[in-house]
Amino acid sequence: MRVPILAAVLVLSGLALAQPTSNSPIAWGSYTIRQEAGLLRIIRADRTQVEIKGGQFEVKQLELTGQAPAELWINETSGPHTTAYFFTQEQGFRNLLIYRGRTAGVLEVRDVDGDRRPEIIVGTDVFADFGGLPREVYPRLTYILAWDGVRYVDATARFPTLGFRTLSYYRTALQDALIQKDEVNARSAALGYYGRGLITGQADEAKTWLMANTPQAIRRWLLDLEGEVIRALYTDLACRMTVSYSRSLPPKPVCNR
Repeated sequence: MRVPILAAVLVLSGLALAQPTSNSPIAWGSYTIRQEAGLLRIIRADRTQVEIKGGQFEVKQLELTGQAPAELWINETSGPHTTAYFFTQEQGFRNLLIYRGRTAGVLEVRDVDGDRRPEIIVGTDVFADFGGLPREVYPRLTYILAWDGVRYVDATARFPTLGFRTLSYYRTALQDALIQKDEVNARSAALGYYGRGLITGQADEAKTWLMANTPQAIRRWLLDLEGEVIRALYTDLACRMTVSYSRSLPPKPVCNR
């Protein structure tokens, strides 16, 4: 089951995805979703359960738990920044996940392991403005978030060949850049290759290959950045993922980035 982000009304495999037009109310079981300028409210029995401040909102309903009713997925966009909110009615109304993607976000919702509980594939801009690379060519990593029975956790290492930017993707991009003598894109691909290895538990393999197959200038550049790369990735998801029980969202940022 795949649920890409769409800005239209679709029905895919029995899964209703809706974006309201003219801010019309949306029914979600016994709840109603209402929008006004800069604000979205989730209402039940004329009482606001949660309000989310932001710019533009996309609202979707999709099955995340394997049991009806469907869950609620809200994408809030303010300028280039995006935040995704997931709510459920199962065992009472509650927030399942907030993902602060900034200039990245939720890329896809898909059951990658066949357990009928979809994983959430997200992007990260952790390497934007990193190592002197131009912002337009920074490597865009992806994580896979899975439900562990209590909360969503990072499961990327369980699925190293899945996602949108895998080791093979970055290896090919690096080899192409080296052939074209494009050092900027070669550095970007090398950073993406090593970063991907770090988040999938393949760091030793990635570093060994890079040390054996890249020019000295790129190796030296990457080794000089290595400590910064590890620190950035170590805190990345902790700064982006949260759960909130507050009625007023968004919550305060976990990290000052």
